[in-house]
Amino acid sequence: MARKKYQEIAEHFELLVLSGRLRPGDRLPAERQIMEEFDAGRSSVREALFSLQRQGLLTSRPGAVPRVSTPTVDGMFAELSGSMRHYLNRPEGLREMQDARALLEIGLARRAAQTASGDDIKKLEKALDANRAARDLDTFVQTDVAFHLAIARISRNPVFEALNAALSDWLKDQRVKSSASGASFEEVADQHVKIFEAIKNKDVEAAAEAMDRHLAIVVDRYWKAVM
Repeated sequence: MARKKYQEIAEHFELLVLSGRLRPGDRLPAERQIMEEFDAGRSSVREALFSLQRQGLLTSRPGAVPRVSTPTVDGMFAELSGSMRHYLNRPEGLREMQDARALLEIGLARRAAQTASGDDIKKLEKALDANRAARDLDTFVQTDVAFHLAIARISRNPVFEALNAALSDWLKDQRVKSSASGASFEEVADQHVKIFEAIKNKDVEAAAEAMDRHLAIVVDRYWKAVM
């Protein structure tokens, strides 16, 4: 199947970026110059530039020539958000994503118990205290997300941190429904306390087990709430 013109243009500039011939901050040629070089219409050029922008390879502002940029893991996961919401509309898709979240967060709890510094523990305790102090649903959900993100940050791996943040966004409806399902905020916060204490005490297995138990309860409450 023949490539469309915008694909040809996008692949050309993508190769220039990957080869280092175009570097972050470099300006791309003006639209008219690209149109002439590729014998393409304005719509094809703009579609190519939009494709590169979605990949995180370009930044663009109205009236300005696009510049090469460096992709970020946050941007890559954000690009998946639209497709992911469709995927999560299927019950089996949601169950698979819940399983993926559990695998990630249990591993992050293990890593945190192994590597957390004194400063990490202070930040995690601060996030825990905010969660325990929450008295309304919105605040509780926000501080719940912040507690789990604080654990992810202990890994010092931007991929884990960005994936954790993306999963929190994709599974936000689960968090809200589970938190509003009748369980007290104190009960959920107590599960967080067990995770925190295990990480603080550098008890790797206890941290993993506490996170596993916590997420299993969250998932169970969600499905009971929606069935």
